[in-house]
Amino acid sequence: MLDNLLKNFDPRIIFIFSILILSAFGLVMVFSSSSVFAMENHADAYFYLKKQAIYLVLGLIAFSVSSNLNTFNIEKNYKFYYFMGFLILFLVLIPALSKTAGGASRWINISGFSIQPIEISKYLLLIFISKHLVIKKDKIKIFKVGILSPFIISLPYVLLLLYQPDFGNTVLLLSTIFLMIIIAGAKLKHIVISFLLLSSSFIFLIFAAPYRMKRLMAFLNPYEDPHGTGYQIIQSFVSFANGQFFGVGLGNSSQKLFFLPQGHNDFIFSIIAEELGFAGCLFTIFLFLILFYSILKILKRSKDLFSKYLISAILIITTIQVIINISVSVGLMPTKGVPLPLISYGGSSLVFTLGSLGLILGLDKRRK
Repeated sequence: MLDNLLKNFDPRIIFIFSILILSAFGLVMVFSSSSVFAMENHADAYFYLKKQAIYLVLGLIAFSVSSNLNTFNIEKNYKFYYFMGFLILFLVLIPALSKTAGGASRWINISGFSIQPIEISKYLLLIFISKHLVIKKDKIKIFKVGILSPFIISLPYVLLLLYQPDFGNTVLLLSTIFLMIIIAGAKLKHIVISFLLLSSSFIFLIFAAPYRMKRLMAFLNPYEDPHGTGYQIIQSFVSFANGQFFGVGLGNSSQKLFFLPQGHNDFIFSIIAEELGFAGCLFTIFLFLILFYSILKILKRSKDLFSKYLISAILIITTIQVIINISVSVGLMPTKGVPLPLISYGGSSLVFTLGSLGLILGLDKRRK
């Protein structure tokens, strides 16, 4: 259906247009979901809107810069980007820079700005993985090359993420690499084995940490602890129930009145559901589908393996983030702390998501 509607348009135009619409919609929803909280905590209803607008400008600059980068140099210097990504992620271990919130050290403070290093480090790792798969393309069906080596390469990053702890981004990163391996052409038997190993690892990590077990229990039965671990997801359910099909109207959410925590961050989709209803949810998903469609069209016409793998990686990691965020909001997954790309409040996520999307245009230029 989308193909019939959009086949006569340049995918780059669709790509840019969908990004701008999603980002603008994100600004509207950040203001709508945060105004009461901002007024109470900062005496300025526009506090988060103004910050998000600044992040959006920075993100669009990052988009413009990355779309004009020499991607051949990026491919050539893939090892440098791997070590740079690791060093950036390592900064959270430095007490003078690290910022702890909610029991996790996932941010660093630089000149008054909080930055989440994984938001850039994950893309630098994916550059290395993409090039690695190109180099090993003739040996991809060998288990230790096609399956083991990409996960071993990612291990230093994963260990730093688990130390923070950041289980959500650990799942996100490893799932992306797993799907990249499938795209690269690994053997089906090896894919099944790696899936079982990966699933077992996730289950072990859940049982190894009490707070993850609490989240799992809250996911299975949030009403067992409605004022504790189950509170957030129950309030999310209330948002959907209030919204029905057309919503209560933009700006009229009752859940943003200090009932739903993280309403402008990880649970912004719940506020969309309440204010704009099921129709608003469908509209949001439709915008993402247009974005993903345009990326697929760009991917389809790429002529070299590095471009194919890296565009695929950016598409996969963005898609998984959307799926996780929406799934958490509707109670299909335990809470993960994964924002909704381009829409949730947050500077690091917005700037580096836009930067990674800009890189897709840079890779598209290689076909000429």
